[in-house]
Amino acid sequence: MTDKREFLKTLSKKNNFLVLNLLLNRKRLHFANIKRILKIDGRTLTDALNELMDYRLVKKEIENPNIRTSKVYYSLTDFGKKAVQLYDYAEQLEQELEEKEKHSIIINGNVGNNNIIANIKDSNVSFKK
Repeated sequence: MTDKREFLKTLSKKNNFLVLNLLLNRKRLHFANIKRILKIDGRTLTDALNELMDYRLVKKEIENPNIRTSKVYYSLTDFGKKAVQLYDYAEQLEQELEEKEKHSIIINGNVGNNNIIANIKDSNVSFKK
């Protein structure tokens, strides 16, 4: 069984994110095209693609397996397409968090015989007795 944390760590890596999003939008690409579009080193791209293939997020198709220099294409698997949706979900969560941070926080408390209300909104604090 796959360690969930390692899987999420794989998805969170910058180059893996770039490759997955590119393949989502372009469907199927040759190695050289991915490298050119993303402007990343060949070894770095190989590592990213191998890691994504290990988790069955990306598949490799060899144009003509009988020819040593045959073109190799990469595309998302159905599982990879589902996994990319996690990026959208993470973005929604970030937006929700930002919205919650915009709302005020009210704190009620007593100091001696006085009831104090603190209202915190947009980094401004106001007090009432």
